[in-house]
Amino acid sequence: MPVCYSLEVPSFRSLESVPAVKRGETAANDALFFDMPLDHFGNTSGTFKNRYWINDTYYKSGGPVFLFDSGEQNAEPLLPYYLQEYHGLSATMQLAKRYGGLAILWEHRFYGDSLPFPVNDNTTIEQWQFLTTEQALEDVVYFANSFSLLSSPKSESSSDQQNPIHPSVTPWIWLGGSYPGVRGALLRVRNPETIFAVWASSAPVHAQVDMSSYYKAAERSLTRNCSADWVAVTKYVDDILRNGSAQQQAEMKYRLLKARLDGPGGNDTGSSGFTIKDAANISNDEAAGVLMDPLNFYQYYGFQASILPFCNNLETRNFTALPLESGLAAAHDVGVALDSFLTALAELNYDAIPGSPDDPVADMSWMWQYCSEYGFYQRGDPNNPLSIETSFISLELFQQQCNATFGMGLPTSPQVDHINKYGGWNMTPSNVLFTNGEFDPWRTMGLASIESNSPQRTPSVAVPTCNTAPAFPSFFGLTHANMVHVSDMRVLLTPDANHTDFKTVGFYSPISQEPFYSGLGLFQLALDEWLPCFGQDKKSASMQERLST
Repeated sequence: MPVCYSLEVPSFRSLESVPAVKRGETAANDALFFDMPLDHFGNTSGTFKNRYWINDTYYKSGGPVFLFDSGEQNAEPLLPYYLQEYHGLSATMQLAKRYGGLAILWEHRFYGDSLPFPVNDNTTIEQWQFLTTEQALEDVVYFANSFSLLSSPKSESSSDQQNPIHPSVTPWIWLGGSYPGVRGALLRVRNPETIFAVWASSAPVHAQVDMSSYYKAAERSLTRNCSADWVAVTKYVDDILRNGSAQQQAEMKYRLLKARLDGPGGNDTGSSGFTIKDAANISNDEAAGVLMDPLNFYQYYGFQASILPFCNNLETRNFTALPLESGLAAAHDVGVALDSFLTALAELNYDAIPGSPDDPVADMSWMWQYCSEYGFYQRGDPNNPLSIETSFISLELFQQQCNATFGMGLPTSPQVDHINKYGGWNMTPSNVLFTNGEFDPWRTMGLASIESNSPQRTPSVAVPTCNTAPAFPSFFGLTHANMVHVSDMRVLLTPDANHTDFKTVGFYSPISQEPFYSGLGLFQLALDEWLPCFGQDKKSASMQERLST
């Protein structure tokens, strides 16, 4: 069945995919493919081609392996920025340069060209069963234990001593932001013998079905008058659509959708021909969801770049009055606030901002993952007095969307225990740096969460002793002030077409360069402390064995 797009899916990714950098603008770096078992744990045979890339420019024998995980997206557009430092610097390559390491860009099963099966509306529930967190984590373990530079990219080494990049011989270090950050943290807990150290940026390691907290982070970043009016307008619209007469509901839907269709300066060409009768047939969640259009680009761009222009227009009534500290609804009434809200929507015209087409393969694969294991249903909470998200976007609506898309065979509710068995908010892995953005919506599910139902742990920039977990509730981490999602995995030094009109190649901050340098500097300090201890346990065990014989 087709995906219902009336809801914002709980996506880590930027909403836009981007075209690959033109051939000739970067050095050639062809994709490599590894024969990966389809099923690591059952009786199903067969393999698929798992795509990856390497950059050995700085590699010196004995150097570590730095693996950058692309997560839930096609990895190819990341190649020039993360493995070739096109128009900037990447943490992966800077670390490879500093430590004489080998850099790898890894693509996740069921994304990009790493497809065990075609991903579309005809993908069967039996095929989806092979897209699980455990299968995808084991892919990396299997690859790390099999990969060799000695002969061919797919060769297997029969002896660790013959393979200088085997994880028993040299440290494998994981870098990942968002879902890839989660994967790195899980692997450090699950397979510390394979993954020696991790930089997990904006990693929501605690899976939860109810993620009404997503928009709490955005609300905290708003100016107080903008927040007050947004909250008032949302509650008012929800009340009309829930309790108003049929005529009132149709008229409200018409006003909302017309504001989305119209353009700046009173341009109503977009809504030409759209009628109240048309609006009456639109669902409540889709109509009320118009109020969230200004949040379309918040995840990477944050308040100042993506929402402040809207708030300024809203609070000045399209620049015809001075803003009021209390907001329009308190000073006048909610009708005035609604009028100004809808005018600001038309003036900013978020719906018309250009962007590349989304990736249907990534959308459907990630939808299976959140429907089956992660949850993260970003619902509106009617009990939250500061909610800026319509309550029509509910847990039930998300689950209905999942059921309609995948049907029989999908768990009745996301099996979040598959993720949280590794510790969730309470995990205490060693050799892991957790970085977060202060106003990142995904921080609410990470170790730096300040939500009332979280442990409210405290990050520390003091580098822990190698292979020693920080004492709970502390954790090794850094929270970047005023930043949002994955602001530190690379830095863009030369703007290009892939970073205009709110497009972004994710895992970096389009509004500040500072998080990259502070995060990288702290992780380098950590690696300077941790790398010398690699293999010490084995050396000690070997010494003890020799002494006992």
